[in-house]
Order: sequence, then structure tokens, then C-alpha cells
Amino acid sequence: MAAASGLLLAFVLALCPCSPAWGETLNASLREEVSSVPVPAAGANIVVTGFRPSGRGPFPWLVLSHGTATTLEANLEKGRYRPLNPVREWVKRGYAVFVPMRRGYGAKEGRHLGDAYGSCSRPDFRRAGEGAALDLLATVEWAKKQGDIDPRRWLLVGQSSGGFASIYTASKRPDGLVAVLAFSSGRGGDPDTRPGEPCGSDKFAELIASIAPQVAVPVLWFYAENDAYIGPRVQKLWFESFRSAGGRGELVVVAPFPRARGHGVFPASSGTPLWTAAVGKFFASQGLGLPF
Repeated sequence: MAAASGLLLAFVLALCPCSPAWGETLNASLREEVSSVPVPAAGANIVVTGFRPSGRGPFPWLVLSHGTATTLEANLEKGRYRPLNPVREWVKRGYAVFVPMRRGYGAKEGRHLGDAYGSCSRPDFRRAGEGAALDLLATVEWAKKQGDIDPRRWLLVGQSSGGFASIYTASKRPDGLVAVLAFSSGRGGDPDTRPGEPCGSDKFAELIASIAPQVAVPVLWFYAENDAYIGPRVQKLWFESFRSAGGRGELVVVAPFPRARGHGVFPASSGTPLWTAAVGKFFASQGLGLPF
């Protein structure tokens, strides 16, 4: 009976314009839909929220990845990720947006995140990257089967750990990827116990340097100067580790930002002018040929 119920829920999520698992009203103006997407390599399904502009496409598009809270309990209690401020900015520019909930997040009955890195004493950031990449690549393959999506024009975009997930996934060289936009990107940050100094920052830098040669597209690294999760020293360390190992991209650091201890520029409405200006300049400087 439990297995049948699970199958029914997956069917409903994939086909019905509703969100029974979280209960929010879907945003009709953004053509919001909720789907259940298989992750075959993990033997699991994840929830993906889609948003689309008006029209029939084919649309340029992006996979937008969420961050990670500092405690397991907070991650298990997460609701469906739907950051409407940045989503509106992308949709009005003609992009479809697909937002996956990575394995374990919001799974109140479970105790494990698919992209966990272990402990600060022995962090395994590669394991975290591999776990996240499974979910993002599954989302990409599912999205490419949608009839109104351009498989040759798409982006990986992420906030915090979602930024790292996006960079790591880019190292797998998925076909059609144009660029990565990584906002407040990293892992291991905790502003209460280690303000500005995430745990294992040197090991994380080593990992970034090791994958940089495999990242074939440019990456925008975007931070606020006062980010209490990832401070200025670490911002520069990680970007320089990427650049010196052959990665292409740009580091943008904006003035201190009041929301979320400097870690929340991208999702905040007051941060929109900051990140959109940076993205517009990045698209132009990199010659991406995408609308913005």
C-alpha cells in the first residue's frame, strides 16, 4: 500500500498543476508547475519546480540550485524552493527556470542529504559535489525532453551550496551549457561559529583547482564584501584557485549587503539591481550571446 501511494504521489506531482506535498498555491503568471523527476543513478526521485515565460519557445533556460542550512534539522524541514524574486527576473527576460530540491532536503522522514560532505574535521567536498551533480544532471536530462526548451542554450545558476553544486556539475561538461552563475558559492560556512571562515577552506580550494580544467564554460563568482559565511579572504582564495588552475571567469564583490549577513544578495528583492548588473556585464564581457 505504501509503495502504491508513493507511485500515485509521483504521478500527481508530474501531471497536476498543484503542490500537494507543500500546499502552496502555484503562480499562474509564472506558469509554475511541480514535477517528480527520477535520479536513476541514485534510485530516487526529486521534486523540480518549473517556471516559464509566455509563448511556445524554444526558450533559453536555467537550472537554479538552492543553498544548505547550517543544521541537518533545518535542511530536513525545508519547503519547496521557489525564490520568486530572481525567478521573475529570469522569466521576464525570456528564460524558463527549473528548480530542483536535491535529495534529502525537505525529506522530513529521512536523515541524510544527498550532497552531505561529512564533518568539518574531515570534510569530503568531492563527495558533496558528486552527490549534487547527480541531481542536477538528472534535472538537465529531464528538462531537455520538454518540447519548448532549447537544448543548446542553458545555464547553471546557484545560491551558496547551490553555487558550488553548479560549478561542480559544469565539470561534467553537460552538452549545451553556456555558463555558470555562482552566487555566494561555497560549503562549510557558519557565521555563528566561524564568521567569514568556512571549515576546510584550503581543502575546498584544492578541490576547486582540481576540477577547474574540466569546466569548459565561464563562471561568475559573485559575493558581498560582508558575507559572514564566506569572507573576503576565502572568496579570493577560491576564485584564484579556480583561475590559476585554468578556469575561466570573473570575481565580482559588491559592497556590504544587509540581508542574511551578506549572504543573501541573490534571493532578496533589494539585491536584484546588484546581481542583474553583474550578470549583464558578465554576459557582455564573455560574449555569451544570450538575452539579458
